[in-house]
Amino acid sequence: MSTADATGGLTEEEENILWERSVETWKQQKEERKKSNQELIDRGEEPIDYDNDWKDLPIFMQELPEEPSSNQYLAAFQSLSNDCTPEERAETFKNLGNDYFKEGKSRFNDAIYYYNKALSVKCNDMKKNSIYLSNRAAVNMELGNYGLVIKDCTISIEFNPLNMKAYSRMARAQLQLSKYQDSINTCDIGLSHEPNNKDLLTIKENVNKKLQDIKKREQEKIDKENQLKQQQHLLATKLYEKNQYKLGYPIFDMSQYTYQSDRKVTIDQNNDVHFPVVFLYPEFGKSDFIMDFQEDHTFGDHLQMMFPPENPEFAPWDTKKEYTMERIEVYFETNWTKPILSDIKIKEIEKKWIRVKHTTDIAKVISHPTYIIPEIPIFYIVSRGNLFYKKFLENKL
Repeated sequence: MSTADATGGLTEEEENILWERSVETWKQQKEERKKSNQELIDRGEEPIDYDNDWKDLPIFMQELPEEPSSNQYLAAFQSLSNDCTPEERAETFKNLGNDYFKEGKSRFNDAIYYYNKALSVKCNDMKKNSIYLSNRAAVNMELGNYGLVIKDCTISIEFNPLNMKAYSRMARAQLQLSKYQDSINTCDIGLSHEPNNKDLLTIKENVNKKLQDIKKREQEKIDKENQLKQQQHLLATKLYEKNQYKLGYPIFDMSQYTYQSDRKVTIDQNNDVHFPVVFLYPEFGKSDFIMDFQEDHTFGDHLQMMFPPENPEFAPWDTKKEYTMERIEVYFETNWTKPILSDIKIKEIEKKWIRVKHTTDIAKVISHPTYIIPEIPIFYIVSRGNLFYKKFLENKL
């Protein structure tokens, strides 16, 4: 925060000039009133009581005005006289910062400004400087500036290793930044000086509870992953025993193609397998998701519903109207992932595209020696004859 921001638009130099003028004005008024009263006394008249004028000076004010400009002496007080010692000046700035801090969030920037002013005095009392730093940290804690809190408290503790508030504020900020072990270490150092400090004991207890919760969630995650692996392994075993279907690991995140569906390959009570299937159209980066592709279904069964030959319905992306039943070809890539069952031996061959006829049922394709299901079956759909088609088959994409 700049000096101009905290003093109603004044620079620090202007503030000092205003202070000097306000002090001189007050002194001048005081002398003039004293002289005026003496003249009244000399004439035998009752003097005017000016003794309460000092209450208007900021140092004696019970409440701070909303704006510094509301009191003619406040600017003077905020700069303070060179007659004060550095320690007195710093303490006064600190007290102003405390008062602004108590007024709430709307005055937090003002509080920081006066703590900065207290620190700028650079008094020789390191314990007091430690307090100014930890007080500024308290404001930044409320503002959510946790990194600044840690920085201030680190120096504050260097200045005074017995400043317990600095330990507690730093430990809280570290907790907010999920620096759990740092927070515990800070608490331990503080507790080594004051073993029964309730604040530090409470923070340390909260951090340990947080760590326990994290450990519990991590263990639950591990247990869930292990359970899924067991279920995967069991499904892979059943699929291979059924028809040498080889279930493998996913080759990429399938949720973008399955519309966030969590459908997996399943086996029903009749021992029939149901395959959720993804059709990819690599020429356009598009896809279709078939939720239940049963074993005896052919690829033509589904393609005819999607691309009816008697009444062609072209997809919006097929502007050239090239994707028709006469031109559509279906492909899969050999050995594109590893099988879940480690004892399944796959003949190592160079990856290549294998075409699937429209009249072929999915059971025959999935049981092909080189087809490994990448979690759910994937097939590529291209249109025969165009430039993309040629590059696709040549693997030049």
